[in-house]
Amino acid sequence: MLHHYPANARAFFVEHGSRDMRGGLKAYRGFFQSVRPTIGQLILNVDTVTALLYQPGPLIDLAISYLGKRNARDLERLPQKDFYKLRSFLKGVRVTLRHTRTDRARPIGNLVRSGGAYTFEKDGSETTEHFRQTYNLHLQYPDIFGVRIGRDAVFPAELCVVERGQLYRKKIPAEIGPDFLKFSTQRPHDKLRTIEAAVSGPNQLFNYDVSDFMREAGLAIQPRPLLVEGKVLPTPTIGYSGSTLDLNDKSGAWNVVNRRFLRPAQIHTWVVVVFDTRAKDSDVLGFVDKLRNNLRKLGKPVFLVRGSVEKIAKDACREGPPTLVLAFLPSSAAEIRREIKRWGDVKVGVPTQCVREGKWERKSDQYCNNVALKINARLGGVNSKALSTDPDIPAIVPPRTMVIGADIGHPGPGVSNRPSMTSLVASLDEDCTKYAAFSSVQAPRVEIIENLRKMLEKAIYRYLQHHGNPDYYPRTIIFFRDGVSEGEYARVAKEEIEAINECLTSLVRFQKDGQPVANGTKAYAPGNKPAVTFIVVGKRHHIRFFPNSRETADQSGNCPPGFVVDSPEIISPSFPNYYLQSHSGLQGTSRPAHYIILHNDRKLPLATLQRLSFDLCHVYASATRSVSIPAPVYCEISYLLSYSATPSDPSIQMPTYRVCARAEFHFEPNLRFADSDSGDGTETSGSTFDLKQWQDGFTPAASSVLRKMYFL
Repeated sequence: MLHHYPANARAFFVEHGSRDMRGGLKAYRGFFQSVRPTIGQLILNVDTVTALLYQPGPLIDLAISYLGKRNARDLERLPQKDFYKLRSFLKGVRVTLRHTRTDRARPIGNLVRSGGAYTFEKDGSETTEHFRQTYNLHLQYPDIFGVRIGRDAVFPAELCVVERGQLYRKKIPAEIGPDFLKFSTQRPHDKLRTIEAAVSGPNQLFNYDVSDFMREAGLAIQPRPLLVEGKVLPTPTIGYSGSTLDLNDKSGAWNVVNRRFLRPAQIHTWVVVVFDTRAKDSDVLGFVDKLRNNLRKLGKPVFLVRGSVEKIAKDACREGPPTLVLAFLPSSAAEIRREIKRWGDVKVGVPTQCVREGKWERKSDQYCNNVALKINARLGGVNSKALSTDPDIPAIVPPRTMVIGADIGHPGPGVSNRPSMTSLVASLDEDCTKYAAFSSVQAPRVEIIENLRKMLEKAIYRYLQHHGNPDYYPRTIIFFRDGVSEGEYARVAKEEIEAINECLTSLVRFQKDGQPVANGTKAYAPGNKPAVTFIVVGKRHHIRFFPNSRETADQSGNCPPGFVVDSPEIISPSFPNYYLQSHSGLQGTSRPAHYIILHNDRKLPLATLQRLSFDLCHVYASATRSVSIPAPVYCEISYLLSYSATPSDPSIQMPTYRVCARAEFHFEPNLRFADSDSGDGTETSGSTFDLKQWQDGFTPAASSVLRKMYFL
């Protein structure tokens, strides 16, 4: 084990270039490797990765660093909140014991208070002097916490040493997120040079050419990067009210200056509620005036309120709920935001928009425009649409097509007593600019969407309601499924596609009021079921593309938006598939999305699906740039930064909370949906999962906001 990692490890990390982070964590760079079969050959996939690791050494030092204490004495008699935080942080960390002869590391199961004074049973009586009597150890800090290992063993913290090389697999702490992102990113040219040096340079790390495993297998590695041919898809035109915008450069972005929303929503009454005690009324009203101008006079009356969220509608709009609530929050206000969203989504059905301290004070046009994009979409308006530039494909999708994105959001690593959230986002209009979202609760770690049939049925009803025609059923369904690993392709293809077909086959016709027709007539005549195309969208992979010259790169040095590869040298032989890099790089090396077609009723050509995927990356309502995956998938996806080998694409790397994450706010307040690293102490080793409790405590969004994109 050259790098002190197991021989079967897919990634290893090196000390060189590592950086200390706050909170007892350290950032490392390393390398990922895997062998992948393609058509006619095997390819070796090598990529650079970054990870956070626990600070090795004395456990007491790690605890001091994590809690921000001055010395070991500050760990005595910790407040309950700090004790719970530390317990959550240390659970599962492997430690060795200084007073034993073995160097075998074992995981921490729990913490106890005053580990040096813990009561043991010895020779039929109780003692708190076990370590002095048994090992002749005089503890320096008996009042500091101890750790429980296994079922019964308890050891004082000062006897424990944190094993080197342990990955931190929980959600990245917000306070180090920006620093870790900066550490993680590498420009494409630098990333490629780093990989080449590790594989074949004079100081190479892999040593493939002298590997006994390689020789015994009769394999040799070609150290040069694989050269593949791709093409750049034409960029769609962006349509606004009274104008269109042609994107002729390689930036993948555009500007809304001098453009009008395609379909602006109406704002009859705003309410502004201020939770930031440091914000001055004059500054708040100045920002609101600036935002109103950017919204092109969409809003008129504005009420300024200070106080609890429950007072918003009562004090400011006695004649009925407002059209929009604009909330000014402190820089750190997760709980306030949670309550605002629950109040707006569930209790009163009013769209809400939060602005945070440190963002709104500058009153910049760019920030106001970004807020305006979200507000218009949340109120049911349409900001813009994508127009095909291909004369053979006049629209993004054929008429009466529903485009769907679906995903499962799992609780954090090691959490077993909280549910997984499923979400489905479905297009309502012909331009695929408006979407309805549906969520459901299921047991944790289940990889199949169990309530798919019911959510699809609701989506089709919303589609009919949007068009105002009980006979306007979709004829084509294009289903993008996120979050499926390679090992689950066959199971998903069987169970979820079967659930979709069962829903469509048994669907009963609806009346205008949403009730089924009296005689139970089927929505689709026999043999007339909609054609279904089912595509898995993969992002957690390590395939990267590097342009072969500056002339073919975008401004960030990445391949330009629309670069697609379906050549046999790289694609999987199992299913029709392709890689599409649909967004422009912001920083670091961009990650392409991998599209795997598991089912294709209409036998749509690969080129058509590639164009469709790329065009749908231009209709995400709150962005004026092409995004990394199609809009219906981007809407519902939820990343918790809980994986260790973090990607370098900022569009994937930073938290993207959408429908799955928004559903967190729809639980009863007594049900905490925090991950195990939240520090609230709710996760204990004896906790069990009660699905019914979570299902009963979950309230879907009110019907008035379901018709709008409240989740943006």
